[in-house]
Amino acid sequence: MNLAKWLEAVKHYSKTLLLLLGLLILAACGSSPRPNVQDIQDNQGGGVNTQAVTPVLILYPDGLGTFAESDGVSLQGKAKIGSVQLKPGLAYDSSTRPKKSAKDKRGQTGAQALGDVQTQAFSYPDAAQIYAIMLTNLLGRYADVVVTRKAISAYTAGEANQYYRTFYIGSTYEDPIPPAFISDIMAGAKVTWLNYNIWRLDNAAIGASLSQLGLRYVALYPEYQPSEFSTGFNRIDYRGYAFKKYIPGLLEVPIEMMEVAPESPSVIVHAWARNSAGRQIPYALQSGNFWYIADNPFTYIHEQDRYLIFADLIAPMMGRDTTCAPRALARMEDLSPNDQGADLKRMLDIINRVGIPFLATAIPLYIDNNTTPVTQIRWTQNSGALAQLRRIPRIRGRIFQHGYTHQFENLKNPSGISGDDWEFWRVELDASGNRITSTPIPGMTASSALQRIQTGRSILSSLSTALSNLTPVGWTTPHYEADPSYYATFNQTYNRAMERRIYRVGSVIAGQFFPYPVRDVNGTLMLPENLGSVQPNYLLPMVEEAARANRVLRCPWAGHFFHAYTIDPSYTGPNAYSAAQFESFLGYIRNTLGYTYVDPTGVTTQ
Repeated sequence: MNLAKWLEAVKHYSKTLLLLLGLLILAACGSSPRPNVQDIQDNQGGGVNTQAVTPVLILYPDGLGTFAESDGVSLQGKAKIGSVQLKPGLAYDSSTRPKKSAKDKRGQTGAQALGDVQTQAFSYPDAAQIYAIMLTNLLGRYADVVVTRKAISAYTAGEANQYYRTFYIGSTYEDPIPPAFISDIMAGAKVTWLNYNIWRLDNAAIGASLSQLGLRYVALYPEYQPSEFSTGFNRIDYRGYAFKKYIPGLLEVPIEMMEVAPESPSVIVHAWARNSAGRQIPYALQSGNFWYIADNPFTYIHEQDRYLIFADLIAPMMGRDTTCAPRALARMEDLSPNDQGADLKRMLDIINRVGIPFLATAIPLYIDNNTTPVTQIRWTQNSGALAQLRRIPRIRGRIFQHGYTHQFENLKNPSGISGDDWEFWRVELDASGNRITSTPIPGMTASSALQRIQTGRSILSSLSTALSNLTPVGWTTPHYEADPSYYATFNQTYNRAMERRIYRVGSVIAGQFFPYPVRDVNGTLMLPENLGSVQPNYLLPMVEEAARANRVLRCPWAGHFFHAYTIDPSYTGPNAYSAAQFESFLGYIRNTLGYTYVDPTGVTTQ
C-alpha cells in the first residue's frame, strides 16, 4: 500500500464506522445460531432441480474490523447512530409507528424519516455474512444456481476456477486478501469485486498489478458529515436513469465511493457516479472476466437506489444478458373483519374497472386486547366486508394470508390491535414512535408461530363458497418482520410470499427487498415488492418514480401495495389520495410505463 493510501486510511478510520454501522441493520439483543462460515451451500431452485447446476462462490471478510476510538465515536459500535431500517415501510421510512390508531383504522399517525438504531456489539464478520446472504438472495433469481459462501481467509489456490463466478464482498476495510486469490484473478478467473481492498491487487511480491487488468486505483472518497451528503458521489447514471444515494429530506446518509480508473480501451464502464460538481467516476467496470463495483451496494438501499444497478448487472456477470417484458404485481393490503364493506368495495371497483390481476392480504381474525372482555371480530360477523372478500376471486384476485390476528395475544405490540401490531416480532415504541425494543417475541417458537399460521389459514379457507375460493395461495408477514429462524418453517404452509424480509447473522439483522422474483436462502419464492406504498413521507409521485427507476432494468418488475382507507373521501391523513388518483396510478404503471400486471401464482424464478 502506498503512502498516500496509508495516510488516507489513518484520516478516515474513525469515520469509516459511521458508514459501516449505517447498514440496513438492527443490532439485535440476544443471539442466534450462526451458520458455518466456512462452507454454506444453498440450492436456490428449491425442490427437484432438473437443470444443470451453475456453481457460484461468495467470499466475505472475516476480520474483526475493530479500531481505536476517535472523535468521540465508539468504534466498537456502542454509539447510537442515525441509521436506516428497511421496512416495515421503506428504506428511509422505518414505519415504527402504527399505521392505524387505536380506535379508527384511518388514523394514520405518520412515520419516521430516519430511525435511530441502538447498536450493541456490532460485528464486522456478522455484517459481512449478512451481505453475502443478500447477494445469495439476488442470485436466487436463477433456479440452477447453487451458492457456496465462505470466508476469504479460507480461500485455496485455484478455487475460483471451480465456479462459474466468484464474488468478493469487500465490506471490511483493509481485510487481508490471500495472495492465491489475487493470482487467480490475474490468471483470468471470473471474479466480481465489491467495494474495499481493491488496492490489494497491486501486490509486487507476487508480481500482480491492477494494470494487468487495465485498471488503476485512484482514491477513496468518504463523505461522512451531513454537509457532505448532498455534494458527494450521490448520483449513479445507468441505462439513461439517474439512480440516487441521496434524497433531500428523505434519505440523507453517509456516502462513500472508490475511484478505479480504466487504463485500457477494452475496459467497459457500465455505470458512472457523479457528484454535485458534475465530476464523474466509474461505478461499475468490466475488464474481461473481472468486474468491479465502487461501493457496497447493500448499504442504505431504497427504491431508487444503485442497489438496483448491481442487481441488474448480475445478469451479464452470470452470462445471461437477456431482457424480459416489464411485469407488475398489485397487492391490496390489510383486509380485516373490522373493515367497512364500502371501503373495500370502493377500491375493488377501481381494480375491477381497470381490469388487472392482483392479490389481497387478509387477516383471518380481528383482535383488540384493550377491552374487557377482549374484542374479537370474525369475518362472518361483518357481512358487508365478507361479501367484498368473496368478490376478490371473481375479479381476478388471489388471497394471501396476512398473519393470524396481525397482533399477538395480550401483548401491546405496541397497541394490542389487529393491523397495528407486529405478530411475530416484539416491538416497543417511545412517545415519539421510535423503537426501544425490537427482538423476537419471548416464548414464541417456530412451531407455535406455524400453528398460528395454520389456524388462520383454516379460518380463511372455511369462508370459501362454490363460486369463491378463499383458500390463501401465498403469505405476507405482518409488518414484514418475524424471527428470521421461523421462515423455513413457514414454508411448510406457504413457500410463496410477497414482502420484504429480514435476515440475521449473530448480532446483525438486515432487511432486503428484491427487484425481481428470487428464491431466498430460506427456500421461499419471494415476489418483488420493490415500489412500496403511499405513506405520509412517501407519496404517490415517489412510488411512480420508483417504477420509472426499475423500468430501465433488463427484466423490470413493479411490485407495490395499497390500503383501501387511503382513498376514502373522509380520510384526511397526509397520505390520503383520491379514488381517481389511484385509478390513474394503475393506468400510469400499465399504459404509460408499459408494465403488464400478472397473476402472482404464475410468477417464478428464471
